[in-house]
Amino acid sequence: MKLVQVPYPNYMDKEIVERKAIGHPDSLCDGIAEEVSRALSKVYLKETGTIQHHNVDKVALVAGQSKTAWGGGEVTQPIKIIIAGRANYSISVPTVAIKAAREYLRKIIPLAQDEHFIIEPMIGVGASELITTAENIVANDTSFGVSFAPFTDTEQVTLDMADFLTSDKLNQDFPSVGKDIKVMSHKDGTNLDTTVAIAFIDKYLQNANEYKENKESLTRLLKDKFGVDNLMINTLDKYDSKDLLYLTVTGTSAEHGDDGATGRGNRVNGLITPGRPMSLEAACGKNPVSHVGKIYNVMAHEMAKRIYADTNKPAEVMIQSRIGHPVTNPPMVLIRCDAQNLESIVKDELAKLPEVTKGFVEGRFRLF
Repeated sequence: MKLVQVPYPNYMDKEIVERKAIGHPDSLCDGIAEEVSRALSKVYLKETGTIQHHNVDKVALVAGQSKTAWGGGEVTQPIKIIIAGRANYSISVPTVAIKAAREYLRKIIPLAQDEHFIIEPMIGVGASELITTAENIVANDTSFGVSFAPFTDTEQVTLDMADFLTSDKLNQDFPSVGKDIKVMSHKDGTNLDTTVAIAFIDKYLQNANEYKENKESLTRLLKDKFGVDNLMINTLDKYDSKDLLYLTVTGTSAEHGDDGATGRGNRVNGLITPGRPMSLEAACGKNPVSHVGKIYNVMAHEMAKRIYADTNKPAEVMIQSRIGHPVTNPPMVLIRCDAQNLESIVKDELAKLPEVTKGFVEGRFRLF
């Protein structure tokens, strides 16, 4: 392993940050891909004693159609979920994939019915040369992972606000708020400005006035709770017609006109941060044993957090892989940080690969 360290860069006090919450169509694809990978891993372990090669990181969502109505509308055309990828067929891959996807959708979109989704697994057999990488725990791709710590105030607020809006507590107080949330923040010096998209649920609203009251109450609540200087919700709304409001039957725009795909949303830290280094890898759905597009992004995030916790110095970590080489011995780790003597932390974190793999299967890491 070659460890290269450079000074931490100077950043402007101006930034843009985004989060797509769990019910956004892109996030639904991320969540389904990861749940299918976890389910396959568990069945492989049970049936064969080891996690077999698989990558199911190509999930696509084709939006359905719905007809909203005050007090409750209906989904008129189902949402199609296509699960593409590769896997070892020593088990019934399609059966496992469909079951995992349906269970995940029931959890995230509880108002939706099974008939609102058509799930099509299109998972082929993995290439023989890549199957062996899972067996030998060597990198099955030449790629890199990248992350950073700590978050700026804007990054933290954006993440916390989206998580709060999809929390059980918020759902109890505002049942009209669906899980399809997008939070976009920008900061210009000291002024924090946030735009929020919320898919409201028609079942819990009787007219446009109730919609407006819910939106205005949430605006006050979020500004107060998160200290935002300027906050706007659903800025395209026009109250002349129900059809000009962000109204849904199930709480996600996937039911009518908004498609999705794995890897188009948040990075493994839960955010989209155009002013920071980011990987373009779709981490969700990749196998947790040898696919560095998943493993190195999470390891980079854990490493950056560890460096900051141990040294109180901000850090950006980039880990490069080389296909066929041991995952625990990357050809280069590049760190932007002003702390010294980081080699022991890097080696210690890389040695945690078995625990990281176990953490993926158990769902311990945020991946989107």
